[in-house]
Amino acid sequence: MYIAVILLNLNRNHLAKRVVDQNFNNAGYNADCFLVDNGSDEVPYDLYNWTNCNVSTKKRGIAAGVNAGLNMTRAYDGVCILANDILLPENWLLKWVNYSNLIPKTGIIGIHCVEDLPPLVDGIHKVHTPFGDNYLTRELIDTIGGYNEEYDPYGMQDRDYAERATIAGFTNYYLPELHSEHIGHDVGNNTEYRQMKDESLARAQSVWEKYQPIYHEEKNLYAHFSNNK
Repeated sequence: MYIAVILLNLNRNHLAKRVVDQNFNNAGYNADCFLVDNGSDEVPYDLYNWTNCNVSTKKRGIAAGVNAGLNMTRAYDGVCILANDILLPENWLLKWVNYSNLIPKTGIIGIHCVEDLPPLVDGIHKVHTPFGDNYLTRELIDTIGGYNEEYDPYGMQDRDYAERATIAGFTNYYLPELHSEHIGHDVGNNTEYRQMKDESLARAQSVWEKYQPIYHEEKNLYAHFSNNK
């Protein structure tokens, strides 16, 4: 399979270096690697021999960055979306690819980071939204398109994408016995980062409610994506 890895970056290049050094060297499967920078003060071109780069001159948010990456990787069988602050375990990409071929109608695959895991069902941890780094199948992308950019720059885009995947009949899940490490913000309760995320989610709730009848009743699930700057 022809696989693309997209690194989403916004500043904190010291963390991005750790991610590149570990994740790109322990993937266990060959892939082309792309940089999507969402408005960094200094773009880390020199961290890797990138297949291609998409660099924004403004802080455009997660959804627009993901869509820029999806636009660059239309020819690939699977696309990985990686944050610049999550370290992945040995052979993470090999296992993503293998499970995507094993589990029928695979949509989004994740690797457990901080949230509670549901029990194993059919050998996987089935969830609505696999948070953190994700693997997206080509069938899923061709069916529902990209992220919905109406959301707050940092709130609910991943849940919205998983909702559309679920409605379209795909299975989203975490891999068993694998754990990723979040090395960026403190994601615990009562932290500054958690407060920021909670405020973003609150602002995004009205967009979520707006799209529920569009998705569930009209079955209009496709979000177009283009070369965002």
